[in-house]
Amino acid sequence: MAISSRPLTPSGFGLELRCSELSKLGKEDLNAVLDDFHEAGGLLLVRNQQQISHRQLVDFVGIFGQVELNEKYNPAFLEPSYPELLRIGNTKQNGEYTALFIKADPPPLMWHTDDSFRHPQPAGSCLFCVHTPPEGAATGFAGMHASYEALPEKTRHDIDEMEAIHSYDYLNELLRIKSPHRPPLSEELKQQIPPIVRPLVAQHPVSKKKGLYLPVCHIMSILGLAEEEARPLLNELQRHMTQPSFTHMHNWQPGDLVIWDNRSALHAPTPFDDDKHKRLMYRLTFGGEQIVGF
Repeated sequence: MAISSRPLTPSGFGLELRCSELSKLGKEDLNAVLDDFHEAGGLLLVRNQQQISHRQLVDFVGIFGQVELNEKYNPAFLEPSYPELLRIGNTKQNGEYTALFIKADPPPLMWHTDDSFRHPQPAGSCLFCVHTPPEGAATGFAGMHASYEALPEKTRHDIDEMEAIHSYDYLNELLRIKSPHRPPLSEELKQQIPPIVRPLVAQHPVSKKKGLYLPVCHIMSILGLAEEEARPLLNELQRHMTQPSFTHMHNWQPGDLVIWDNRSALHAPTPFDDDKHKRLMYRLTFGGEQIVGF
């Protein structure tokens, strides 16, 4: 089958694969897709895949890592017979949500990489678009490798050995500022998910490329730096990382499939009018080797 591709950003972060039917790709093609995915910094877009079946979707995502079964979510949000497929959106039946609804805040965007405060962290995720609003609900993606490589040499030298503390409790308290009704973490959860030390600059376990491991909303502190030094540094690095050259803002269409690597890409949702419009996505999450520092 003939396939082609194009970069999604000027820096080379992200790749759009042009392919009529993913399910017809052979083993050699799939291996090439995986290699190109890592070379492009861990972001892959494929459009017009409305014909793909649930089984074919799960199998395709399986080339990137071990697909998870979503045991921690309400079973009512999973596709029947396909626990790998978590429904994300605002769909309802008899007044009850049939999908996990996560309401995105208005800008500034909350750039993050999923569950960096957990170990093991999920290696990556896939979103497949079933229904999307006519406006809003875009998803931003930012490249860790491309933005790191574009930093001045002195900055790279200064931050290469830094380590950051990622904290679920810190994230939750940030979210509570905008949503005071959100409860504090229970003591049980704080013990189950304690803060974890991660490198500020991480080496991808597959591509071996260095990247800015920078979900600022998860980072409570930088080891060895006072808060008045650490926070401006983190914010400045995030501003650098989310410049247009290193980011792709994806406006969804039904049949779009996007896969990203949590070890080399940040993402951020944008809001939509959920009172007027319907949104439904399938999300798949996969595991893999963990990031490392230096």
